[in-house]
Amino acid sequence: MRKQSKVHVVYCHPSKKSITNSIKEGYIKGLKENNVEYTLSDLYEMNFNSDISEEEYLRENNNKSCPYAKEVLEEQDKINNADILTFIFPIFWMDAPAKLVGYFSRVFTKGFKYGQKNGFDESMKTLDYTNFLISVGSNYDDLRKDSKIKALETIFVKDRMAGKTLKTSMYFFSETTYEKELEFNNRERYYKKAEKIGRDTI
Repeated sequence: MRKQSKVHVVYCHPSKKSITNSIKEGYIKGLKENNVEYTLSDLYEMNFNSDISEEEYLRENNNKSCPYAKEVLEEQDKINNADILTFIFPIFWMDAPAKLVGYFSRVFTKGFKYGQKNGFDESMKTLDYTNFLISVGSNYDDLRKDSKIKALETIFVKDRMAGKTLKTSMYFFSETTYEKELEFNNRERYYKKAEKIGRDTI
């Protein structure tokens, strides 16, 4: 009998009224419909500390010994206990929100995401699959023509998940600004799209 995969969701958005939050709710509903076991890290709800400390910086750059913070160890355990990793977040100024950028800096650290000399062996598992569900205010075709979609793929797939996932999918939910939501009624449509992604994840 095939082992059922477990999903860990990393969600990052400051507003529960956002379309991004609806995307998260839809995705989780899809997981539940398939009885998929999952864990969730809501970085704003957790008040995750995104600031890298001086000690953490020195571990990264000078191979100085520095214990991992409790919240960092907890996140690393959630990732290593999952088979599929899903990130859900908006794009702010062509990057993830600062909390998620800080999450990558502190959690995907030396000794976990990668290892070098002086005993910093990497402990992060290679995941079966990684999903990115990304909301953007702009039109998708415009972002693609400007090579911004390709740039985001480079940042998140080829850099931040490099070597730690067997497969990756990126889903973009475009025109999610307030005015566009009123014009195109994207919220319900994107909820259903995310629900299907969650349902089809396994």
